[in-house]
Formats: sequence, C-alpha cells, structure tokens
Amino acid sequence: MRAPLPLAVVGAVLGATAVAWASTLTVTSTSLTAGAPTAPAMFPVSVTLTNKAGQPVGKVNNGDTITVVWSQLLQASTLCTGATNTGGISAAFKWSVSAGGGIGGDDVLAPSGTSTSCLSGLHVGSIDLGAAGYNTNTTTPIDFPSSTNTLTFGTSTTTLTVTLAGQTKGTAGTVTTGSAALWTPDSATSDRAGRTCGSNLAKSSATVQF
Repeated sequence: MRAPLPLAVVGAVLGATAVAWASTLTVTSTSLTAGAPTAPAMFPVSVTLTNKAGQPVGKVNNGDTITVVWSQLLQASTLCTGATNTGGISAAFKWSVSAGGGIGGDDVLAPSGTSTSCLSGLHVGSIDLGAAGYNTNTTTPIDFPSSTNTLTFGTSTTTLTVTLAGQTKGTAGTVTTGSAALWTPDSATSDRAGRTCGSNLAKSSATVQF
C-alpha cells in the first residue's frame, strides 16, 4: 500500500491544478442595460471653499468664499425667486455654519432664512464640511447675514460665488485635519429643461476647508 502524500505536496498539486484550470477562463463584463451607462445631464460639478488671504487656514472668517458649479444653465428662479436667466442674482443673503449636523458629526454650511430677493430661500442645498470644529458652539450657528451671492452663467454651466460677511454668533474654531467637503444640491433647483441634480453630490479636492 502506497504511503499517503504529505499535506504540503497535496496542496502544491491542487494549487498547480487550480492555476492551470483558472488560466483557461476568460473574464468578461456585460452591461445590464441596452447600452453603455451615461452621465446625467444635470449634476453638481464642484464645490470649493477658499480661505481669504492672510487669514488662518481651517478657520471660517469674513471674506472666505464658497464656489459651487452646476453642469447646466440654471432656471435661475428655482434657485432664488427673484433671480433671472439674464441678470442672475447679486444679493446679500445669510449663510450659517452649524455644529454636528453632518456625516459622523461633521459641521454643515448652508444658506438660511429668506431675503426680499429670495422669498422662499436660496435653494443651494447644504455642504458637509468634512470635519467638526469649524463651529465649536454646539447650540448656536455661526451666521454670516450679509454674505454676497453672485450667480453667473457660462456657455453651458452655472456658477454661484458666495463671499461670507457680517460674522456673528457661534464660536469659530480652527480645523487642522478632515475629509473632503460634500455638497448636496437642493432638489428644488433645476436647469432650463426642468432637470434636477437628483441624488448626485460633489466633493471638494481640499480636506481642510477655508
């Protein structure tokens, strides 16, 4: 009777057999739809939060800017009731940094309230700042009630540039490490064909904001 093979030898034989068998396979990828997947026409392109020169990095202050870009020409009145497709919007509006309302307790930046030119509010959505600590006051937001909001139309995209101003309330802290900011657009805002961003999001390239 032949002695049994050592386990190491058996493993080597099985491994070699498996490699030989696997080498005969061909891996393919097939779309479950009739054609290749396509990007939506309307989506958030980018979000950028920029520190005003000379101010502490990672700390929100007057003069810091927010820039968001949509992939299409907006129907301006869906963003702000008083905005037009020819003149856009250039108005003061309050933005606020609230502590702990984002993913994993991240702070959140968003427009708040209404104005005479935006009677139903500014329908930008909200920006998860990727970290806690931008506002260390857990009960009171940092408000920027006189922030300027400028809407401009490109050839095929729309850009909103916000300059924070009038800082009051809350307690601004300094953040040294974090994750990318995440912009969730407002579902009320649409392009001129009536398309919204759906569930699409955009994130910043920077991991420390302002």
